[in-house]
Amino acid sequence: MNAVRMLMLAAPLSICSLATVAQDTSRRQTIEITSSFKPVLRPSAKIGFATTPPPADTTRPRLTYDIPVQNLVPALQPFALRPVTRDVDSAGGWQNSSYVKAGFGNLTTPFAEAGLSLGDTRQRFNLFASHISSRGKLEYQDFGQTRIRGDVAAPVGEDREWFGQLGLAQDRFYQFGFDKALLPLVDRADILRRYNTFSAETGLRNLKPTEFGLRFQPRIKTHFLVDNRKATELGLSLNLPIEKRFSEQFALSIGVQADLVRLSPDIVDGIVNHLVNVPLAVDYRTTRIRVKAGATPSWDKGQFHLLPVVTAEFPIARDKWVLQAGWISYYELGSYRRLSGINPWIDVPTSIRNTRMTERFAGFKGMIAKGLSYSARAGITSFRHTPLFVNKWPSGRAFNVIFEESLDAFHVRGELGYVQGEQFTFQTGLNLYGFGKQTTEDRAWGMPPLQIDAHLRWRIARGLWVTSDAWVWQGALFRTSTGSASRLGGALDLNAGLEFNINDRFGVWAKFQNITNKSYQRWNQYQAYGFNMLGGLTFRFAN
Repeated sequence: MNAVRMLMLAAPLSICSLATVAQDTSRRQTIEITSSFKPVLRPSAKIGFATTPPPADTTRPRLTYDIPVQNLVPALQPFALRPVTRDVDSAGGWQNSSYVKAGFGNLTTPFAEAGLSLGDTRQRFNLFASHISSRGKLEYQDFGQTRIRGDVAAPVGEDREWFGQLGLAQDRFYQFGFDKALLPLVDRADILRRYNTFSAETGLRNLKPTEFGLRFQPRIKTHFLVDNRKATELGLSLNLPIEKRFSEQFALSIGVQADLVRLSPDIVDGIVNHLVNVPLAVDYRTTRIRVKAGATPSWDKGQFHLLPVVTAEFPIARDKWVLQAGWISYYELGSYRRLSGINPWIDVPTSIRNTRMTERFAGFKGMIAKGLSYSARAGITSFRHTPLFVNKWPSGRAFNVIFEESLDAFHVRGELGYVQGEQFTFQTGLNLYGFGKQTTEDRAWGMPPLQIDAHLRWRIARGLWVTSDAWVWQGALFRTSTGSASRLGGALDLNAGLEFNINDRFGVWAKFQNITNKSYQRWNQYQAYGFNMLGGLTFRFAN
């Protein structure tokens, strides 16, 4: 029975073995694997951006501003009737920059003035012209003044600008300061003094420092003067200043300035005057000290002089008090043009000298309160070859120019100014000289020892301005016909003005001069005008 079961099990196994042996072996053998596994990337780690903000900085930054004190003290010159237009406020956005102004005064004084402005901040053209003349109450007390000036500026590339200027000027005076009994018959042509001057200037300046931090402004100027006495003068000036700023605190400046003047009088041979300066200085500024130190090698007609330039300022209490001290020396170029501008009644000079001035001073300046600034200093001022003016006798109507070899003076100078935006401006200045020992002359002929000036401008309402000017000085010494010294009387010249804009185009103005009707003489035998007034209209038009 067991044998039968074993046969029954072996029969199927034999059949399976035979079937396996009988399979087709020509086919390529393959293996098929079936699986449920699917590959998945592992999640990447993410950066957490949730951070804690830094703590707030509660320290207050210290901001230091270096704003110079804005003071203006105009140089005192012989006063004449010269109305001045209202200064255009560039910060107010006034579009009508071109204007015509005309008027008339009581001393047979016609007045006309015009200004034209074209262009923009980069390319500009300005033209200015004016004329005024008067006839005084005294015989031959007449004068006239005409001015024409054109200015132009144009860009040269991105960072440089070319500029130029042309000007024509005529000044006419009469030598009326003489005794009519001594000269009963006088030809007006003999006492006429007329100066015609042509001037030109051109130059180049960089609006931004170069890649090496340099600033430069080379310029060349010339003038040609001719008077009615066959005298001519040609002047040429070349100036090449360069500044290198290394940082906000430290800067270096160097330059070359050369001047040449040739005067050709009718009675003598030509007079040549030349001056060369090479200024070199370093400027150092911090919140505690401001120092400028250097020297200027100079050649005055070939004679060498080394001029010191040292100034120092020490701020105290945040610029409310600034201690200042200095020792500076500089030249004023001598020319017929300069001398006739100081005293128009001179004869043609037979020589010309350059004036060298040296100032040694100490004092204080600063800001007392908001808008209120001051400056006061005292020291010794030395003049070398300064011009003095003496009457030419016997008539005394003309003046001779004498150059004082050496003159020292104790000098006190003060300035005070108050500015309240565009509403109110007041400025005043004082110059006091105590003249000492001299070499050539006995006295400082024609130099006032005391001069005070004050200027006020007040906008009391919209379109309504009030202006006022005052000059006070002690009379200068003059040499009489006998050779002795005498002093002129003091002077007070008070002026006032009124300007009112009717609308954007039209305005009226008036000016009153020498209100106190003070009779005084700036130069011996030449009396100033008494009370006089001038008024007229102003028309402004858009560009």
